[in-house]
Amino acid sequence: MLQLPSGSTETELLDRLLRSTRRSDPRRYAHAVQLSGCLRKIGDAFTSYPSIFEDQETDTPDRSIETLITAVLHDGCRHTILLPTKIAVGKALMIARFNTYGFLLKTCNGRCGPSHGVSELQRRWESLIFSLLLEEVYQLVIERPDRYSEAQRRRSALDLLHLWEHRSDRNVPAYAPVLLDLWRARKQVAPVFGTMLGTRELILISSVLSDTWHDFLSTCGDDAETIHAVEEFIFGLSYEQISSVRSIMNARKKMVIDRESLMEMLGGDAHVPEIESSDPREMYRFFQTRVRNANRRSIARTEGPHRTLEEILLMFLLETRADSSGL
Repeated sequence: MLQLPSGSTETELLDRLLRSTRRSDPRRYAHAVQLSGCLRKIGDAFTSYPSIFEDQETDTPDRSIETLITAVLHDGCRHTILLPTKIAVGKALMIARFNTYGFLLKTCNGRCGPSHGVSELQRRWESLIFSLLLEEVYQLVIERPDRYSEAQRRRSALDLLHLWEHRSDRNVPAYAPVLLDLWRARKQVAPVFGTMLGTRELILISSVLSDTWHDFLSTCGDDAETIHAVEEFIFGLSYEQISSVRSIMNARKKMVIDRESLMEMLGGDAHVPEIESSDPREMYRFFQTRVRNANRRSIARTEGPHRTLEEILLMFLLETRADSSGL
C-alpha cells in the first residue's frame, strides 16, 4: 500500500510536478494545469456528496443500508443509475486521477529528477489501477449467486461499499494488501517459460509475499482450478495456450523452450503480454483477459479455470476472516 511522506498530500505532489512540468515542457504545462483543475473539481464534488451510509439511514422504510446491499446483490454493481450518485462520481474521480497522473508521468519522465516526486507519483499511479482492480474482483464475487452463498456475497458487497465510500487506499480491508502485493510481485517477474512448470516464477513471486499467500497455497494449492489459475497468472497465457504448448513439447520431446519457440508453437498471431511494464494498465488488461476467458469456460462448461486467481484468493481471504471472527 502506498504511504506518502508525512505532510505530503495529493495537492502538494501535483503542484510540485506542475512546477517541474512548467520548466521542462512549457507546451504541455497548460494542459497539465487544466487536467489538475478538473481533477480538483471532481474531488470537491465527490466530497460534497453525503456518505453512502448516512444517505441511506433515513426514516423511510425502503431506504436503508440493508436495502442498498440488497440492491447491489440483486442488480449487480454496474447499474450505476440504481446506486447513490456518489458511487459514480467516485469512479470518475479515480479515472480522472489515473489519467492526470499518467499525463504528468509521461511529461516528467526523463526530464525531472526523483526529488521532484516522479517515483512517488508512479507508485500512486500504480495504486490507483490496483484499487480499481480490487473493486472488479469484488464485483465478480457479488454477481455470481450460482457460485457463492448469500452470506459470502453480502460480505463482499459490504466491503465494496466501504471502498466506494472512501475511494482511498487507507480504507481498503485489512487483507487487501495481499492482492495488491500479488499484482506488484507479478509486475516484477518476467516468465522465462523453460520447462513450462512455472516453478521458478512461483518461487520468485512467493519470496516477496506475506505468510497469508503461503497459507493460501498450502490450503488451496492442490485444487485443480487454483493450479490452472496460478499458471495463467504466472505465464501470461490462457489455459488453452498452456495446454497446447505442453502437448507440442511432449510430441516433439522438448524439455525446455524459450520465448521464440513459444511464439512459433502458438502461431504467428499469438500475443504474450509484457506484464513487467512500468505501465500498470498492462496488469489491468491482463486481468480483464483472464476474466473473459474464465467466463467463457464457465458458460460453455469447458475445462480450465472458471475463476481468476484473484477471485479464488479473495474468497480464501474472506472465508479466513469469517472463520476467525466467527461469522
